[in-house]
Amino acid sequence: MALPGVSIEIGSGGLGRVAATSDGVAGLILTGRATYEKDTNESGVKYDERYQISSLNDLNALGITMANNPLAAHEVQSFYAQAGEGSELHLMLVAEGTRLSEMVTSTAERQSPLAKLVESAGGRIRIVGINRLAQPEEEENNEQGIDEDAIIAAQAAQDCAESFASRIMPVRIFLPAERWKQGGSWKPSGASFNRVAMVLASDYECRREKEDGATENPQYPAAIGLVLGRAAKAEPQQDLGRVKFGSIAAQGYFTDGTDFLEKQGEAEALNDAGYIFFMNYPGKNGCYLNGCPMATSPSDDYATLNNGRIMDKAVCIAYDTYISEIMDNVQVGEDGKLPSGVCTSFESMIENAVASLMDGQISSFKAYVDPEQNILSTSKLTVECRIVPLGVLKNIRVTLAFSNPALEK
Repeated sequence: MALPGVSIEIGSGGLGRVAATSDGVAGLILTGRATYEKDTNESGVKYDERYQISSLNDLNALGITMANNPLAAHEVQSFYAQAGEGSELHLMLVAEGTRLSEMVTSTAERQSPLAKLVESAGGRIRIVGINRLAQPEEEENNEQGIDEDAIIAAQAAQDCAESFASRIMPVRIFLPAERWKQGGSWKPSGASFNRVAMVLASDYECRREKEDGATENPQYPAAIGLVLGRAAKAEPQQDLGRVKFGSIAAQGYFTDGTDFLEKQGEAEALNDAGYIFFMNYPGKNGCYLNGCPMATSPSDDYATLNNGRIMDKAVCIAYDTYISEIMDNVQVGEDGKLPSGVCTSFESMIENAVASLMDGQISSFKAYVDPEQNILSTSKLTVECRIVPLGVLKNIRVTLAFSNPALEK
């Protein structure tokens, strides 16, 4: 018999808490020069290695500067200018001259930098930016409007992203519209890559020094770091072109080097083509994004980044909610079907999780478990979920007219 006294047990689970999601965790893959040298330093950057950083101080600690890595230094600075210090960024450097398709295409012998980055981060990364500086000796092949290798890379990036999505590690990818020229036949909106976006905006002129001290012809790399930073800062349901964010840059270009204001007359056509680019609003200073279209048909449910990110988040919540139920027992009624209480329990699990983690990010959410399911024969439970997303105001029409009260009598 136990001694007299008061025994208190502390319970857990009554609050219905759920794990936070990693909506804005970003990855960045860039061409550059390794700063690690054996027997010289231990803190530099090696090729094809993932480095997790959270500030520009971490970048400096890796030995990346504008002098030795102008693209990497600028892109990371642009990312933090938007996302803010403290934002989680997974950085990977690949050798100069590496083509976009090589960054995203895995083979039987070699895992691509993109796959290695996402895999090694354990699925935390939700958005990835990929960028490069072209080499002087490279031949141009942009008869379709952008570099042919960029088109090949878009398909390969989509394949890679779909593979990770099937493993509940969803990711969306920003690629540069390399060597873009106006009037090309290839348009992102005519493709079917709803996990890939093509960035036509550039936020700086890059001039690299040659070994003889002269400078190469200027390049205008896509503003991948800037756009990625805006995505990391935004909530998943928010469009990257949201005006309330403010301008994203004071000055901007297209990747062919023309000032972004010079092509405002073609903004409608470029928007219909499905590119992400800089535009301006009369009366407002600076550059704004036209939105966040993905390289797919406008009729695709995931034709915009925000719709895709919302679905990715819901997928991860559903997985986290139900994974602990696998191989567990479930009660059935005398008819072999699911009792209403069991159905309600499974519906409430996901509805409560979504309500907690997606409050204000969607319009509504509803789950339904059909009680007629034959669990005894199939050992399979189907939960049907429906999300009503938030609308996005892209056009506001205001009608103004004079009125004469005397004529209205």
